Amino acid sequence: MRRFRAPLLGAAVAATLAVTGCGVGSGDSSGSPDNMTMTVWTTNPDQLKLLNDLTAEFSKTHGGGKVEIQSIPQADYLTKISIRLSGGTPPDLGWMGAPDAVGMAKNGQLVDLAPQLKQDTSYQFDDFVPASFTNWQSGEQVWGVPFSTSPFFTIYNKDLLAKAGAQDPAQLAATGGWTWQALSDLGRKVQPTLPTGSYAFQSNDGGIYGKLVWTTLEPLIRAYGGKVFDPDTGQCQLNSAQSVAAIQAYRAMAFTDKTAVPPGNEADFFAGKAAVTFTQTSRLSQLKGAGFDWGVAPLPGGPGGPVNFTGQAGLVAFKGGKHEQLATELIKYLSAKEGTQKLASFFPPARKSVLAEAEQIYAQGPLPKDAIDPVLVSSIEKGYPFRYPSAWPEVLQTSAPVFDKLWAQNANAQDVMNDLCQQLDPLLKRDVAGS
Repeated sequence: MRRFRAPLLGAAVAATLAVTGCGVGSGDSSGSPDNMTMTVWTTNPDQLKLLNDLTAEFSKTHGGGKVEIQSIPQADYLTKISIRLSGGTPPDLGWMGAPDAVGMAKNGQLVDLAPQLKQDTSYQFDDFVPASFTNWQSGEQVWGVPFSTSPFFTIYNKDLLAKAGAQDPAQLAATGGWTWQALSDLGRKVQPTLPTGSYAFQSNDGGIYGKLVWTTLEPLIRAYGGKVFDPDTGQCQLNSAQSVAAIQAYRAMAFTDKTAVPPGNEADFFAGKAAVTFTQTSRLSQLKGAGFDWGVAPLPGGPGGPVNFTGQAGLVAFKGGKHEQLATELIKYLSAKEGTQKLASFFPPARKSVLAEAEQIYAQGPLPKDAIDPVLVSSIEKGYPFRYPSAWPEVLQTSAPVFDKLWAQNANAQDVMNDLCQQLDPLLKRDVAGS
């Protein structure tokens, strides 16, 4: 086993060292002190092979040591990383979801990558879509690099819409007519033609009444010109006129029109039980062998304009890892243009130069060819991820019981949101300078 050498030792030294193959660990070990450890949550064999190949190439020019990739189930991921951080045995680098990375950066648990990323002109830091760093940059500091910037978009059952004589969302989107009002109108037209137990609209993964409330609610609120909170003041804005109007529009679909899946019910789009839903590219594999024709459109807009909304995971280096500098070099290697090109087949990129090659990269993917540019590329280039406050876990815990009240049949949306903002304001203002 060879130890990693600092990259400044140069290619001459690296060439004398044996290159060790990369392996996938159980996720329970902190790794050999001779290894650099990278944690991921994927168990996809093709993704793991690609990562092993990339890290093996990296090791050839950085000392020949082994990069041990440790796959941890996503449900256990944050807990296991947190335990290792608190125990002083963190991995060197790993994947992190944006909300968790924001809190770790605030707690000083992540390495500032800015010096190595920004000072290397060949890395082309400005090649990234600026908004992609919303949750990964604070001032001049960079706490992570987004390797997966996956947009949310509309998918719809063409057969169910055609049976009802409803307009095609992609055609509406092409003329700027795909809005929440259009979705509401479509729902009222489609619902009477559906069998019992089916609905015109299913929220993202059917989760609006539970943990996934934000992935449907946030783009809905944006479409109406509102926002969850003002990052400059920390002021909750869920009770603004625009935000409440958005929430009332959804409640009308669920309780008045009964076109959106109501609380306590289920209707799976992928099983043909809903006409329209929101999803991401990773979910399209579930449509393989679907017994219906389907199409893709952007998210619906509204009075506030069009909406482009992305979810993100990023690469981070953990403070206290045994190879902090080298971990940063590996992040730079994986997220440089060449690494991004190779990872892009699985993970939608935020590099503009790689997005320019999207039609070639995704030619064999599940996304229809005519949706690659207007849906995938455009959504990333114009999109904004949810901006997570560092107190996000507490925001989730505080808001859950209040949202339960919001989804009651006779709830007053304004009153419920006033109550929620009163509880959230102290948490949201923690990130405001001087507070």
